[in-house]
Amino acid sequence: MRKSRVLFCLGLTLAFFAAASAAGQQATEAQTAAQQPTTPQTVFVSRLKAEPVDYQVKLTWVDSPDITGVCIVYRSAEEITTQTIGRAQIVGKVDTGVGYFIDTPSDRRGYFYAVLIQDASGTLYRIVVPFRNKTSAAVAPNTAAPEEKLAARITDIRAAVTSGGDGIEITFISSNPDRDLLLFWGTSPLSAAEDLLRSTSTAPLDPGTSRYILDGLPGVDYWFAVLDAGMYKVGQASLEKGVNATTQPISLPLGTSRVSLASPTASRRAIPLPSLALSYGVQTGQPISSEDVPDLPSKKTVSSETEQAISQLLQGIQPPNATRRSPQILQSDMTPSPSGEIARLQEIIQGSFLGGDMTDTVKRLLDFLSLPRTPELEAHARYYLGQAYYIEGKAREALMEFLVSDDFYYQESEPWIDACFENLEKEGL
Repeated sequence: MRKSRVLFCLGLTLAFFAAASAAGQQATEAQTAAQQPTTPQTVFVSRLKAEPVDYQVKLTWVDSPDITGVCIVYRSAEEITTQTIGRAQIVGKVDTGVGYFIDTPSDRRGYFYAVLIQDASGTLYRIVVPFRNKTSAAVAPNTAAPEEKLAARITDIRAAVTSGGDGIEITFISSNPDRDLLLFWGTSPLSAAEDLLRSTSTAPLDPGTSRYILDGLPGVDYWFAVLDAGMYKVGQASLEKGVNATTQPISLPLGTSRVSLASPTASRRAIPLPSLALSYGVQTGQPISSEDVPDLPSKKTVSSETEQAISQLLQGIQPPNATRRSPQILQSDMTPSPSGEIARLQEIIQGSFLGGDMTDTVKRLLDFLSLPRTPELEAHARYYLGQAYYIEGKAREALMEFLVSDDFYYQESEPWIDACFENLEKEGL
């Protein structure tokens, strides 16, 4: 009896120690688990919606409850997946907690969207989940965006001579990399719209461009300006000195620039252009005297017999009567074009040109040529500009225009070139 009681007490003691040990182990495990950091369960936003609002698209979503940082908004013409997100464009970034973003697409064709999270350490969670953080249908604005809403703002324009000294590098910042731009340069300051029309030249810049190198002439001062092409087209582009237009001239050092000449064209004019009269030294830029110019013949006194013979020859020569020509229309302009640049040019031809208002024709054609055109279209317009100048009695200006159009409209321009030379000869020029 006593032995059984001893065994019973011994069993109770062992059970107590076992239970206490198990409880201690559980408490230790619980304490260890509490000390370990909680792994985030949600690494993406949810309930992403895209709704058109006038010319914009408003995106709304619910932030992740586990991660804070920045929400990056992607836009693409194709549906965004893990495989295609690399081709999508980043259109905005907002802090977590904001929960929305308003996008202004450049057109109304419809776009897909996705929102990814980048945490405070810079880790981007490239997870795309349908019906959570991406749209599954394209969304398009209700109306087209106004030009001024899409236009790129150009800032921080700078011009400097390249390290090699053989070019001028123009750099700037564009607020919208999707927009076409125009670079203007001239030999006088560019501060008003009228200065742009008188600028030396214009170069179109592709979207995303932020620098351009010009092979200028040494010793010539240049000013530069960069504008949004769309705003310039509608006549709403403005110049801001130090922002999108340079404030100081810049020139290449003398003797260091590489000036590449245009490839020669087959000039077929009957009368050559006047010889170039050199009055400044190429290397120094300083005025030079006529005796310093090589290969120029000096004046010589002829004999009295030679003078008499020249007088007899001139007596039998009568100055030709300058031919007056009437406006000519190209065969291709006899029938109208439905749309495009040709249609706009034909409106000028059928309007003020055939109406006889050459002053208005010149103004409209110069406005037309103020934008970059293809070489053939520019020659097309300058053929009519030359006619307008000629009819106004400006043979010298007309000649310059016909020499440009001659490369594409040789047969049509040659009679006008001859007529210009006849008028200039009659005027003693």
